[in-house]
Amino acid sequence: MSDKRLVFVLITMVLALVTDLVAWALHAGWVAAALITFAVNGLILYRTYQTRDGLFARLYLFGLLVGFGELPTDHLAVSVQQTLVYAPGEPFIWDSPFYMPFSWALIMFQFGYLAYWMANRWGLGKATLLTGLLGAVNLPTYEFIAKQADYWFYKDCWMVFFDSTPVYVIVGEFLLTVTLPFVVGRVVKSTIPFILAWAVGQSVWMYVATQIAYAWVGQK
Repeated sequence: MSDKRLVFVLITMVLALVTDLVAWALHAGWVAAALITFAVNGLILYRTYQTRDGLFARLYLFGLLVGFGELPTDHLAVSVQQTLVYAPGEPFIWDSPFYMPFSWALIMFQFGYLAYWMANRWGLGKATLLTGLLGAVNLPTYEFIAKQADYWFYKDCWMVFFDSTPVYVIVGEFLLTVTLPFVVGRVVKSTIPFILAWAVGQSVWMYVATQIAYAWVGQK
């Protein structure tokens, strides 16, 4: 069962990447971002319901809660640090596009399962390092795609990859994903109140990690 789960998670990651690359080629904007996000979320929910997979259900609930818990971190980047700019004219929740909590639900679900799988296979120490490195490499890749696809862009900070990806985002993504093997190991065994508690903790850490990363390597 675990191998089938891993294959499914990898398929969702490849599907999201390929469709985002199409949006990049078409400069499709926020409508494409929303459609891709909700389509992949729907695929995960359908598979979880069809198989009655309790582990996936806990991971998705955790991811969705973290997705809404990430809204203050977006506010920090948009209105306080003033480095993140979203496309105008789209519906917003606070300072975030309406689809953004569900986009983070995907990230937490996908990376959460990979972290869980690696921890079971190689142990918590290796999984912690590998998850952080994967976050530092994979998630900023989407920042590059996002700029080309007209989803969002960054400004007034130290950037790499053709001035598309802030260095502080790379550091921040490492910090926020490095905790996942430990956290997810508890989430998959928890009841709903404890999943909520772990999601709140992860959301707070995302905010703190962004502050640390920006203070360290954010400003030019």
